[in-house]
Amino acid sequence: MIERLHPTWRGKQALCSAFVFLTLACAPCFADQTSLEAGLSDALNGELNYLFGFVGQHRLDPHSFDAARISGLLDFVGRAKSGDVLRHAEEHDGAASAYYEADIRRSLDHLLRLTYSNDIPSVFTAPSTVRTERWTAVDAPGRKLPEFWTQPAHPDKPVAVTGIEHLVNSPDQHSGAYYEYDLYRTLILTQIRGHKILISLSSQMGESRVGRKGIIVGPDDNWDYLYTDQTGLNRMGLGWASTYMYDSQSVAFYLETEAPAPRTRFGVFKWIRAGWANINVVNSRHIFNGLRRFGEVFKRIAEHPRTDDTEVLARSFREVSRMPQPQLKRITQNYLGGLRKRCEEEGLLADGDVQALFRDGLYLGSLSREDMESILAVEYAKEILGKPHYVELSDEFAQVE
Repeated sequence: MIERLHPTWRGKQALCSAFVFLTLACAPCFADQTSLEAGLSDALNGELNYLFGFVGQHRLDPHSFDAARISGLLDFVGRAKSGDVLRHAEEHDGAASAYYEADIRRSLDHLLRLTYSNDIPSVFTAPSTVRTERWTAVDAPGRKLPEFWTQPAHPDKPVAVTGIEHLVNSPDQHSGAYYEYDLYRTLILTQIRGHKILISLSSQMGESRVGRKGIIVGPDDNWDYLYTDQTGLNRMGLGWASTYMYDSQSVAFYLETEAPAPRTRFGVFKWIRAGWANINVVNSRHIFNGLRRFGEVFKRIAEHPRTDDTEVLARSFREVSRMPQPQLKRITQNYLGGLRKRCEEEGLLADGDVQALFRDGLYLGSLSREDMESILAVEYAKEILGKPHYVELSDEFAQVE
């Protein structure tokens, strides 16, 4: 059993300032750009509670979803808003919340191909917030996600899928911790007011595994991360801390908009309760900053011309999944060689624990196939966006063909 330590009050203050959970998956912190806050009306909070009824162990049948029950939320998501207000819903099971939105110059069908394909890994569009993410159970034919972009969206007959997703997030920039947990998931595709919409719901299954130390190599927006099995926070004096994500929920909307076409409004509400010894240290501003970090990266990748052809992307990642293990390990070893050099440039190899990771293939040997495939997905996203990267995935894909 993991002992949850109780520090002195000085330690508590340090932990509360250091341990900041910022996203769907603990993304890095940005300077606050909002000074005003606004809560939702009771009516809108009631509509969010209606949606929560369709996700979780004792969920309602999502095929019974009635769009008329969330008309106020759809108006809220669809309308123009001032950008300098932090919006949030009421607390849910003691968790604070925040709302974030972005307009993405892509059709809904294109985003569905990009984000809900069985072939394109989630980390590809979320490299700053996700290490690995996979559906471990899907309540659908074939036990896999349907091709939502081919499904007709009838207002009176929603397409609905439920299941369970396993997620490991990336290290938090402030605390260095990363977390592993499971989520109940529900996806509802329908048509409302003549426009297609996907509603994505999640609810965490129990508390996360205890937080472990991650290392961010260089600027966070390069997405270079190392993952250790050591419990605690990667901050001076706080390595002892046993921290957890106790609970998280989300309600996300992908809504086709009128004009200019193609365009999809992505709007998401997120709740997080996390900390140590059942003390929640997360507030709405932390959550908003992380959602914004996720959303800005997602938008850049989704809108990039090299993601125009999602079938090419899907084929590339299918090739990764078929790579012989020796080839996959060779590519990962090349990546780690570049990452070690970056660690040296950043002065991180002065830390004996970091140096030990690269000794005798220790870190490479600790990586699962899923971990290695995730590294390649992030490297491919970097290559597409013109960021510094350590392997040329386009060349590797060509060798598999």
